[in-house]
Amino acid sequence: MEGFFALIAATLSFLIAMAVPLFAQRWRTLGIIVAVGAVFFGWLTVEMPIAGSIPSGIGAFLGGLMLFGFAGGVIARFVTLLGRRQAAGETPQ
Repeated sequence: MEGFFALIAATLSFLIAMAVPLFAQRWRTLGIIVAVGAVFFGWLTVEMPIAGSIPSGIGAFLGGLMLFGFAGGVIARFVTLLGRRQAAGETPQ
């Protein structure tokens, strides 16, 4: 049963982190989300070795899954916004 909860936690940490950047509708919003994500993952990295902290409880595996999911979401939204801009008739730079 513990393995089942571990799989659920891993799936949720990946999917929720991926969904956050997908809410961005404009370039400015995506920039803000990326900046907040960079601060969060920086904090996660710095605080991970401290025993008893929240990042220590999350662990390196779930933190890595969150980072990978967040990066995937950012890339997906970046491509979507780039495609929307070119489809609107603007010339690519």
